[in-house]
Order: sequence, then C-alpha cells, then structure tokens
Amino acid sequence: MEHQFQLLEKILEGQYIMPVYQPIVSLIDGQIFGFEALSRISVKELEMNIEQMFKVADRLDKSWELETLCRKKSLECATNLKEGKKLFLNVNSNIIYDKNFIEGFTKSSLITYGLYSDDVIFEITERVAVNDTNAFLASINHYKGQGYGIAIDDFGVGYSGLNIVASVRPNFIKLDMNLVRDIDKEEIKQLVCKAMVDFGRNADIQVIAEGIETEEELSTLIKLGVNLGQGYFLGRPKETFQDLEPEKAALIKMLRAKIYTDNIKSTAYPVVGYLARTGDTFSAEEIGEDVYEIIRHDPSIKEFTIVENEVAIGFMTKMSFNEILGGRYGFSLYSKKKIRQLMRGDFLRVNYNTPVNQVSSLAMQRTFEQLYDPIVVEKDGKYFGIVTIKNLLDACTKVEVDTAMHCNPLTGLSGNLLIEREILSRVLDKLPYCIIYFDIDNFKAYNDAYGFQNGDMMILLVADILRECALRNEFIGHIGGDDFIVLCDYHEGGEYCRAVIDCFTLRVAALYREEDLKNGYIVSKNRHGRTENFSIASLSIAGISNETNKYHSVDDFSKDIALLKKKCKRQQGNYYEIH
Repeated sequence: MEHQFQLLEKILEGQYIMPVYQPIVSLIDGQIFGFEALSRISVKELEMNIEQMFKVADRLDKSWELETLCRKKSLECATNLKEGKKLFLNVNSNIIYDKNFIEGFTKSSLITYGLYSDDVIFEITERVAVNDTNAFLASINHYKGQGYGIAIDDFGVGYSGLNIVASVRPNFIKLDMNLVRDIDKEEIKQLVCKAMVDFGRNADIQVIAEGIETEEELSTLIKLGVNLGQGYFLGRPKETFQDLEPEKAALIKMLRAKIYTDNIKSTAYPVVGYLARTGDTFSAEEIGEDVYEIIRHDPSIKEFTIVENEVAIGFMTKMSFNEILGGRYGFSLYSKKKIRQLMRGDFLRVNYNTPVNQVSSLAMQRTFEQLYDPIVVEKDGKYFGIVTIKNLLDACTKVEVDTAMHCNPLTGLSGNLLIEREILSRVLDKLPYCIIYFDIDNFKAYNDAYGFQNGDMMILLVADILRECALRNEFIGHIGGDDFIVLCDYHEGGEYCRAVIDCFTLRVAALYREEDLKNGYIVSKNRHGRTENFSIASLSIAGISNETNKYHSVDDFSKDIALLKKKCKRQQGNYYEIH
C-alpha cells in the first residue's frame, strides 16, 4: 500500500494523467451521441489500476486533487469535440456540491474549452453514498437550471436504487455492465432491462447500456428498446474523438430495421410470455390428499398446473379439485389416487411468443366452464408459467387504447406515428411495396369559401373512398389536413389510383353549389389574401414502388417522393404518377 501511495503522489505532482474518450452511440441510427471522458496514467512506470488509484486518493484525502486533475485534462482536450456531441464527465457525488467545483463550471470557464453547459453531462456514480443529501440535491437543481445534463452511472448496483432517481430526476440512466453482460442469454436480465426502458420512456429519462461486448448483446438491447449504448463492441476508449466504424453503424441500422419488420409490420401486440407468472405446480405423482392439505393451508393457491419432466400435462382450479374430493364419498374414493388420475388434460396451452390478441381469441373460444381459467404458457416445449384472463385482457385493451391515441380523430385512420413505422418497415424490407401519397387540390380555397364543416366532409369523403377501394389489405393513413397515404404490399399501384380518382370525381360534385359546378370554379382568396378563381377540387397522387427503386434509408425515399409530389401538384385536374 505504501508503494501505491508513492505512485499517486508522483502522478499528482507530475500531472501524469491523460484523458481517453469512449463513444456513446445511438442504437437507432448508429450516430455518435457523445463521449464518456475516462482517465489513464500517462507514464508507464507509474501505472496502476484506475479504480485502485481513486481508492488510494480517498484514503490519502486526495480525492478532490485527483478528480480536479482528471477533469482539467478531459476538458483541455474537449476543444476538438464536434458540435452537438455530448461530453460525459464522471463526478463523485460528494464533490459536486463543493463550492470550488461549482465555480469551475461557470459559463465563462467552459467557454475557455469551447464548450457550453448543454454539451456537458455530469455522470454521478451510484456506488458512492451521498454524505449531505440536501446540499447534493440543491447542487443538482443548480446544474440543471444552468443547462447541464445529469446521468446516474452504474444503475442497479448502488446504495439507493430508484430513490436517487426519484430525487434527482436525471436525464440519463446508465445500466451497469453486469446487467448487460450476457443479456442475450439471461431472461431475467432482459425483463429488468425492459422494465427500465419502459420506466425511462414514461419518466422522460434516456437509458444507456454500458459494457456492450458482443453483437448478440447489441441485438438484444435494440429489441428491448434501448436507444443508447456504449462498450468495446462499439468503440474502445481512445485519445481522440473517433467516429463509429461504418460497418458497426450499418449493423445497428440493420438490426433496428429488422425489429420494425418482424414486430411492427406483423403485430403491435406483445407476446404472451411477457405477461406470464410462475404459477403453482405439482408433480403428476403427488397423492390427492397431500395436495389437498397443501391447498387447505395456503389460500393463495387458486389453481395449479401438473408438470411431468418439465412439461405441463394437466391443469386444475382449486374449485374443480375440491369438487372431486368433496361430497359424501369423494374424499374416500379419490384422496389416495395420484393427481395425474384426477387432473383435467383439456386445458389451453400456448407458446411463449404468441401475441396476446391471438391468445385472447383462443381463450374466448373455450367452454363456459373453462372460460375464465388461466392459460398455460410454454417455452421451448417446457412449462413456463400461467397468464390470467384479467392480465390478458388488460394487455389487449392497452394496445387498443394506444392505437386509438395515434389515430386521426376526424377520420379514425392511422396517424403519423403509425404511418412512420409502416413506411420504415417497408422501405427497409425486400418485399414488394408501393407507397402512394394523396393530396386534395384547391382544398384550402374550398374550406375558406364553404366553411370548415364542409371542408371536414370533403376530407371524410376521401377517407371513405380510400377505404372502399382498398381490396388487397392496403394500409391507409391520414397524415393530417388534406394529405393521405396508402401503403400497398405490391408494385402495381396504378389500378388503385384510377379507382380512387373515378370515385372522387363522381362524388365530390355533391359537396358544391350548383352555380359553382356550372362555372367550373369557386371564388376564394389565395394565400396572399387576393381574390382568385379556383377549380373544382381534384386529387394529386404520387407513388413510388420498389420494383425499380431500391432504398437503403428512409431519407433517400423521402427525397424522391417529395420531388414527385411537387411534380404531380403542378399538373391540372386529377393526376397520378407512380415511379
């Protein structure tokens, strides 16, 4: 230990600390979000374990001196940080409220390093207990008021768990690397991570996964909805600010696209396995009277599954079991029999990955006597747990409510969030598609001249026509106002467009006054407030298919469709064009 004390003294005296920066990466698009500043010893003869160095500094009462040196070095090299990227600085929770620390992060001191407060995230480790809670929280509020970000590091291994999150209300939570390690293999870690992602989404806190070392871990984290990641697989700490390797960025985009393709396109409902709980089980060889005694002394057991070699072979409710053993002769006849002789074998079992709406449909098809029995869930052919009807219906209702929230209130058609997901799932897939935009020409003039109620009627007319012409399971969305979109899972969208134009031409006349129809135009004001003649409403339709167009990103698709929409809008009357 004496040797380590001497090493630390030499490091501090010579300021032999150099910063390295590890990238924090967006797991949505593969872009660099920011960098965590870490410290390394710059003289080989003085090398020691970094964590040990800070522990030694703590024993020598040199923590403030060492942390100040590390921060100073990190900030000096931050002048090369690209605009818009965040710098994460590790800070001891008992130093952050020190007067000298606060003075070191004034607006003027940061400008010296070419930084602003919203570029800096204070990363507070959860491993260290806070000595003065009031001073700590007061300083946190001070920094947040100045525009600094706050991250809780090592979340899940510290002294206070969710208490510090509730008090601090950080901008980021960094999941400890022990939770991330082998997360692709350990289901309990996945459940914890998913819970933190859901919590972060509701609390407006971004979750960062630390310690990603394999492609499998990365893929699992993306599936679980984690949007920021850090680890050797994405980039090792380096002395300069490095971009993410192109192949790693491409991998992230590919994995993200696969999630949309596999999940969003097929179903918005979660799989039933997420709702399953362990449930009570008995061996098939158990004797009836033994099971009866266990149930009699444990009122929490309402039903149980009979399992043999990890496979569910039967299911019984407490009521049905008591009915067998009850009555005048029931107990004497059946109490000595094995439970396999008393169980019911015609129970509902489903695979872990079955969407809950499908399970709900199967459950409602059962006989009245079984209608409200829990459902047995299996994984890889083995018993996994049970799901109650209440939890099943609650999950289905939540999805339906969420979907309704993202629908246009006037037309009831899918809104922008669902539209964006559907477009992404098709553009980044290899299956045939044709994406078609519909715009009502001269709608604003009609709305101004006839009033918004009639304007709403025209929008509803188009929505109805789009539905009526959809004969091949087309996805129909309402972008807003007079803009609609139809996504076809086939290349040839021309026939659909012609059918829509024919119906619109036939029915739109009913929304105009006779005199305007005779004139062939209405009189209204243009965008500059000048009176002008506007033709009867027509449709401009622009579509792109992937029969000849191949896209690797939604941005490329958006540029092409925007140009085509402008071209179609310049044409007179009803017009469609598909590329």
